[in-house]
This record gives sequence, structure tokens and C-alpha cells, in this order.
Amino acid sequence: MARRDRLLNQMGITQWVVRNPAVLRGERGVRIPDSAKLIIITDESLDLNHRLLKDIFLAMKVDPTDVVCINSEQLSMLPTPITINCWVLGSQSHLESIKTTFISPVLDELIASNNAKQALWKQIYQYDENFSTKAV
Repeated sequence: MARRDRLLNQMGITQWVVRNPAVLRGERGVRIPDSAKLIIITDESLDLNHRLLKDIFLAMKVDPTDVVCINSEQLSMLPTPITINCWVLGSQSHLESIKTTFISPVLDELIASNNAKQALWKQIYQYDENFSTKAV
């Protein structure tokens, strides 16, 4: 422990440590456009034009242009509370204060597993009222 730390400790002053200093400088803030209707949280690179993703977006009544993809590191930099529907794709991130969260394995596993697809469809159906009825 450095001398300065010992002195502050003796005076009863709590020291705070900034976990993400880049955020304070504005380097790594995450901006979600007002038009966004779905946030996908995944650590893999996604092609939003993939056939299965297009089908899922159609079921959710969301246009691919209204989808924002972020990784699990950027998740902590989102403004709270999050009122946009979120889909955790393969990440083990735990989301609190989020309107609706869908959870599924990574895309390759989702494609290969009928059980995983069925579980995702059930989640989408359960929260169907949270999506716009606008035709896509």
C-alpha cells in the first residue's frame, strides 16, 4: 500500500476506482438510435441478412435496419433503464432492468438445434404484445 493510500485510509476517506476510464472520455460509450427496436447482445460477428435471423426478425415484427448489435463488454455501457427488447445470443450476460430479454445459444448452435429454436419461438410468442404490429 502506497503512503498516500495509507494516509487516506487513516483519515477514513474511501477511494473509488474507475472501472472504465475510456467511458468518461467518451471513447467507448454506446449510443442506441431512437429507431432501434431490438438489441442483440453477442460476442460473435453476425450477418443480419442470414436466413434464420430474417425469419426471427419477421416473427418479432422488426426490420433488420432497426436492430443494433453489441458485445457483452459494451453491455455495461448502455444507458439505463433499457426499454428496448434485447436478445442475448450465446452470451452469458445477465441483464437487469431490461423490458424484455430473449435468450438463445450462439447462431450456429441455434441453427443446428431444433430444441433451441423451439425455446426461442416460445419466448417470442410469450412477449408478442411487446412488438409493433407494423407490417415489415
